[in-house]
Amino acid sequence: MLHRVQEYAAVCRMTLLALMATLFAVAADPPITPLTVCEVLANLPAYEGKNVAVLGRFSFRREGRWIGEQSCEPAATGEGEQAKTQVPPLLWLAEDGFNGPHPPDNFEFDSAVLNKKFAALTKKTTLGKFRFGTPDYDRWAVVFGRVIPRKGEAAQKALADLMFRGDGVVVFLTTER
Repeated sequence: MLHRVQEYAAVCRMTLLALMATLFAVAADPPITPLTVCEVLANLPAYEGKNVAVLGRFSFRREGRWIGEQSCEPAATGEGEQAKTQVPPLLWLAEDGFNGPHPPDNFEFDSAVLNKKFAALTKKTTLGKFRFGTPDYDRWAVVFGRVIPRKGEAAQKALADLMFRGDGVVVFLTTER
């Protein structure tokens, strides 16, 4: 009889452990699906205040950093007054180590989607060529951050900011295999 109770307890423990392992596996964050800059700008109100991973050309200049594309099809413009001017398709990068969004615990991208979008991006957008300095002024990247639309004069430079926590949420990509 004692032997049966011990076997039953062992089976219950194993079942409980299996259930807990399953719950943790289900509770894990799914891979992040990256969006292109044009996808964000095409539906800016839907992404306002949302945390997203954005794929594009990461540009670093004296006046700041941004992630963008050469053009969007059809041209991405905002509403109202902003639609009258041709605002370049880019998100201005705003680093904020305190208020920037934390990446998910499982900071992993959906590689199939990323590879497909990256291949399409490199066909329609090029990196800048510089006679001086470093080629790091323009690089391919995915940046995880929060979309914050710009208002007034600031919207003439970029339709939105992408507030990010720091360099730990910037993933640089290469076309080399």
